[in-house]
Amino acid sequence: MSDPTLDRIERELQLLNVNLAEANDIATMVAFPKMPADLDNDSRNALRMLREKIMERARARVKA
Repeated sequence: MSDPTLDRIERELQLLNVNLAEANDIATMVAFPKMPADLDNDSRNALRMLREKIMERARARVKA
């Protein structure tokens, strides 16, 4: 394959990866719209950190 073809394939794969990451973030937020009441403190902290990371990525995508 030629270099331009490989470059296009690489760009498409990068875009697909970004789209999958965004879809995963959205699915996570939909699955946990509110903090479940029955979580222990460690799980609650882990979910809070995950949500914060998802929001940071969302803000970065908006700025880009």
